[in-house]
Amino acid sequence: MSDGAPSGAIERYRQTLTEMADLGGDQGFVSSTRRWDRLVARLREDETVVCASAEGREAVAALLADPRPTVRLWAATAALSWDEEQARPVLVEVREDPTRYGLNSINAKHALLTFDAGRPDPPAHS
Repeated sequence: MSDGAPSGAIERYRQTLTEMADLGGDQGFVSSTRRWDRLVARLREDETVVCASAEGREAVAALLADPRPTVRLWAATAALSWDEEQARPVLVEVREDPTRYGLNSINAKHALLTFDAGRPDPPAHS
């Protein structure tokens, strides 16, 4: 299997999320925005490949239960477009506890607002 195959992208995606979680902690505040931006760019590249396959979507869905808020936030944001029923509650939980999740809470709020803005009928209770 080549490095660009879904399994390689899945592993890189998981590794990048781990690095992001380590850098931002539970609250999502980072000391090195430069490093964060590089990690986000790398994640986005792999996310395109990962989310295009059933195997990749399953891997992302498994991350919705990760104990690290940063991992759950980014995985739920990616999964929102194909599994809203599972992803939305993860984002709502992070959004609704700003004391615990800090910047991650704000990012969850914006992910939901952006997603709902593109929907013809946003849910009444998001």
